[in-house]
Amino acid sequence: MAVMIKNIHAEPHEDDGKRFLIETGIPPGLTREQLVIYGWFKELAPPEGMKALLDGREETWRTFRREYYQFLLEPAREPLLRELTEKARFEQITLVYDAVDDYRNHATVLKTLIELRMRMDDEY
Repeated sequence: MAVMIKNIHAEPHEDDGKRFLIETGIPPGLTREQLVIYGWFKELAPPEGMKALLDGREETWRTFRREYYQFLLEPAREPLLRELTEKARFEQITLVYDAVDDYRNHATVLKTLIELRMRMDDEY
């Protein structure tokens, strides 16, 4: 199927499929019920220190991507990545994130990794 990403402040829509929050917490003023999330993968959210690299500059964006990929590929996160990849293989999923930049954020990195894993599984 497909993986979509959506800002936490965007309205949920039926086309989102199953929505998964990929943040360590819910921003003040929002509730889990308002987010209409199916699951929450706190363990896949980047640590706060790493999120500081998301400052809009291309150099730090490259550094963030590299460090976040390394973070995601740690063995402890493998079962979570496998779970999301399997869900995406059979149904529409949406990764819900909290970031100012809708292009340079951790959800785009995680989406790319999930899609790559799905393609690799299809080829092998």
